[in-house]
Amino acid sequence: MIFLTFPAMVALLLPIIFLEALLCKKWLGIDTWTALKSNAAANAASTLIGVPGAWVVMFCLEFVASYSIIKTPALSRLAEQWHSPIANALTALVSAAWLAPDEKNLYWMVPVAALGLLVPTFFLSVWIEAFVLDRMISMPEADPSNLTSIRGRRAVRNTNLVSYSLLAIGTIAWLLVSLLKPPR
Repeated sequence: MIFLTFPAMVALLLPIIFLEALLCKKWLGIDTWTALKSNAAANAASTLIGVPGAWVVMFCLEFVASYSIIKTPALSRLAEQWHSPIANALTALVSAAWLAPDEKNLYWMVPVAALGLLVPTFFLSVWIEAFVLDRMISMPEADPSNLTSIRGRRAVRNTNLVSYSLLAIGTIAWLLVSLLKPPR
């Protein structure tokens, strides 16, 4: 999945930078150049570090979950017997980092896995972007501009909520189109 999600996130980097810069400018009361510069640096860092980092976290969780299921007889029997659309969707979410080769179901599994990967990527992005933004624009707590690191972190969280909501809506639309027009 990293080979699908990383290029998509890089392709969406510029629109996200502009959107988040616009929101930071409004919410933090900073000038346009500072908003663009700080959001470009923060989003570049979160894309280069956060997207692969989230994939690694999910890959490790997938490995631990798979190993636990295999090594626990009761879970192994349950996994073998539970065949339903919900079980298949949960499997796609748990194995979001590395999907099993299931050619006939990849058309819907890939968007489900991409949706699942948005969750850890969101949290890493907020953390990385808040760190970068804090270093670039925050002032001491007593500064009259009131551009504190707390306000900066809140703005980063809120801008990421907006941009990741749009990413989730796009991914859900991709999933719906895939389900409505499955491959023949």
